[in-house]
Amino acid sequence: MKRNIKSLILLLAATTMCGVAGAQNATKMEENKMQRVADTEKNGYQKIEDGVVKGYKAIENGVVSGYTAIQDGVVEGFTKISDAFVKKFLMRDGETLEEAKARIAREEEELHRQNQERTVASRQRNASN
Repeated sequence: MKRNIKSLILLLAATTMCGVAGAQNATKMEENKMQRVADTEKNGYQKIEDGVVKGYKAIENGVVSGYTAIQDGVVEGFTKISDAFVKKFLMRDGETLEEAKARIAREEEELHRQNQERTVASRQRNASN
């Protein structure tokens, strides 16, 4: 009978030890599972973030290239209209388009200078009165 009690005590001790070790393993396994879930969520969010950033970059590149194309078209159109106007109405006989544009720029600069001189003279007259 002593042997049976001793065996029973050893059996209970072994079962308790296995239960404690099992509980610790279960806890550790649960922690590992939670860590894997967290890592998976983090990687999932990273993939979503990468996709969103990639999408925004594509939109940005499309908008910039569209704007550039429109800008180039407007500048080219204005230049053509300006050149046609100068050829039709402002070019003198024997003058090239570039020469006419240079002459018009000089004349405009001269008019601007004359207007400034008149403004200064007018202010001086008003100040002396």
